[in-house]
Amino acid sequence: MKPRTVIGIIFIVASLLKLAAMWGIIHWSFLESATQGTAAIYFAIFLLMFVGISLIINDLRDGKIKNKYLFMKAKGVIGILLVVPCLLKLATMWGLIHFSWLERNSMNTLEIYVLLFVMLYVGIWLIVDGFRKSPDQWLQRPLPIGEDGKRISCSVSFGGDEYIYHGEPFHGAHLRTKCGGIRMDLREAIITEDEEIDISTFMGGVELLVPPTVNVVVKSRSFIGGVGNHTIKATDPAAPCLHIIASNIIGGVDIKY
Repeated sequence: MKPRTVIGIIFIVASLLKLAAMWGIIHWSFLESATQGTAAIYFAIFLLMFVGISLIINDLRDGKIKNKYLFMKAKGVIGILLVVPCLLKLATMWGLIHFSWLERNSMNTLEIYVLLFVMLYVGIWLIVDGFRKSPDQWLQRPLPIGEDGKRISCSVSFGGDEYIYHGEPFHGAHLRTKCGGIRMDLREAIITEDEEIDISTFMGGVELLVPPTVNVVVKSRSFIGGVGNHTIKATDPAAPCLHIIASNIIGGVDIKY
């Protein structure tokens, strides 16, 4: 297991334990004081700055530098809103500026919730991104055939499975992940009509690689997660459509060419 995966698991477990303590599910005294004191504030500041800077960099990378509205994108705006308050808090702690509302040495309940959800986000990102950027993490599987003889059904827990089409017809899929990832490469699949891909993730992720000859329509509902659709509308008006139906709980879906 790679270090980034271990760190991701630690972040997720620590966040869930703290949430359980806040909700009265467990009663561990050390969890009640884990978010108090200067060390906890420094940890929160640098974690939020890491996420904010990552969002800004991704916004720069995904957009075009010549676009004058670049920083009006959602990722860039959220990144700036995370980084600026953190810098102000650091400046206050180091005595460079004096804002009374920033001089507290403890976090209120709302700030703790924000920190925990950010930790969950970072933990999931470290695990999923580790699979995506390390080809040796993916176990290539043969294409399974569903009960209807056409639609495939894939499920993975605590691992990463990869499914690659090499000219086979594609007739939809059910994808399920739990603490793991699925990578499905449809770039060479034969897609002649509209198809549906039903996705459900829990503390995991799905990466879809689709051909540029299809349109992608996404419908999703997520809790601490989401769907990133990096495709564009096909030029052929008669192009088939992939309907992505995604349900994410602390997880996500990435769709690209």
